[in-house]
Amino acid sequence: MATSGGIRTSSGRLLVPALLFIALVVAVVGSLGAPLITSVAGEFGVSLATAQWTLTAPLLVGAIATPVLGRLGAGPRRRQVILATLAIVVAGSLLAVVPPSFGWLLAGRVAQGAGLGLTPC
Repeated sequence: MATSGGIRTSSGRLLVPALLFIALVVAVVGSLGAPLITSVAGEFGVSLATAQWTLTAPLLVGAIATPVLGRLGAGPRRRQVILATLAIVVAGSLLAVVPPSFGWLLAGRVAQGAGLGLTPC
């Protein structure tokens, strides 16, 4: 637990449950599109191979974001890194709700993939 001059602070006690919750939410958001691949292909008139990028692209972004966010989150700005990344995930989720085209859907899913890198923070 975090201490400040011998006094325990509540922020250290809440950090682990908050990070676990964030990891769970991001994992659910990251895998939510798997059953919708055929619907995405039909809705936007793209091939199944192209529609599968809505699952692949977030994983690629997450693979890149994980070491970067882990390094940034290990420093004194952990809170800012987590909040900024969550803002990107929320923006991606809003973008992916009702996208005007497949490109916008893919951009939203890529933004959501940034959240996969929050686990090591």
